[in-house]
Amino acid sequence: NIGAMAQTLQTWFGKSPAAGQGREREREREGLSQNVLLRPSLKGTESMRTQAGGKPRKEADWQDLRCVQEVTESESAVTCLCFGQERHHLHYYLMACASKDGNIVIYRIYRTEMERAQMSKDDLDQIQSVSSGQSSKWDTAPPSEHSLVAIHSRLIGHSRAVTSIFFSLLEDQLVTTSIDKSVRFWSVDSGEMQKVFTDSSPALVAAFLPFNPKVFVAANSNAVLRLVNVENGIVHQKLKVDAEVRALKFDDTGLFCMAGTKTGNIHVLEASDNANLKFKFRLTVARGAITCITFVPSQDPGRNPMLLVNSCDSIVSIVDCMYGPAPGVLSSLQVQHRVKVAHSLLPLRCCYSGFGGGYLISASEDKEVYVYALRKEMHYKSAYLGHHRAPVLAVATNVSDSLLVSADSMGSIAMWRRFDFSHLL
Repeated sequence: NIGAMAQTLQTWFGKSPAAGQGREREREREGLSQNVLLRPSLKGTESMRTQAGGKPRKEADWQDLRCVQEVTESESAVTCLCFGQERHHLHYYLMACASKDGNIVIYRIYRTEMERAQMSKDDLDQIQSVSSGQSSKWDTAPPSEHSLVAIHSRLIGHSRAVTSIFFSLLEDQLVTTSIDKSVRFWSVDSGEMQKVFTDSSPALVAAFLPFNPKVFVAANSNAVLRLVNVENGIVHQKLKVDAEVRALKFDDTGLFCMAGTKTGNIHVLEASDNANLKFKFRLTVARGAITCITFVPSQDPGRNPMLLVNSCDSIVSIVDCMYGPAPGVLSSLQVQHRVKVAHSLLPLRCCYSGFGGGYLISASEDKEVYVYALRKEMHYKSAYLGHHRAPVLAVATNVSDSLLVSADSMGSIAMWRRFDFSHLL
């Protein structure tokens, strides 16, 4: 039974869906009364509070969220961001950043004092270095809260733009796809390129099969999906789609893959066994190309799982995933709402933050980070974070919802954190 295999694998590696959703629900409830994006992770000063104009807290909430650091490795556009190893180390986790020139940098992001203090016993039990008693040589507190970012490794080998990145199941490898017609596997710590799989046309996106991490599915610009064995390179299956697939995302059952195309369609593919996919149904979501699909698990019994879908018609679609009548069987997708984001050409990304009731966060071509509240009573209230001087291409939040990272077409990476002023009141 493939569903049982998926649940077993997730349990082995400490990623039980029920446990993960329980932690997310707890974090969301904690933030409901605040109605703010991001968990506070730095203590503010009196002078900072004065700069906010001494406004009442509700009015100052968005001013408490600030860009605290900017990192620029080159002037090449940043195309992808991804967090990893967030439950491996006590003092830090990783963030991978890929660029249009083919270069990839993995950073260590050190936890602030507030972040470490906020970790529950459940969180600490999930940290591998704590439970095993074995820490990496970098797993120590930073010398100060002004040095929270360090380069962990550089991955050099791609000759053209990187189109997608993701960590392997054990998170010791980074997997990347590129316009240079290759899918590559890298050692996270050493930066060494370990495997290369070539294609006849540009590789646009890839993902592991959740129930079989020895097989990945990759999409190319010829509108072909290939299922490839990582160990021996054997192609188990080829699927032809009506248009090139630019976004891939599995749901949390591990059985259904959403493939977003250049023509605005989402094809739902079902795992028929541990190395094959079959078409189930299709939904037209947008008039423009789909550039990103983010899956949001159900946060409580009254909310369906969702897809957040960027498309080149200046829209992010919020799509309900409808399951049943058989448990765990995806039966349909329904567009619940559409929100506006400046987007007509570039491969923009979006992400989700569950703290404070849930927020859609999207990159945009007008140099701002768009934020939409997803709680029903918030009526998709929007806000905009201004800092970048060029179109924003990628956004990502960490698992604890204490850090938001945005990156633009000039190579600038902005780190956003929320300041806490409660100790001054």
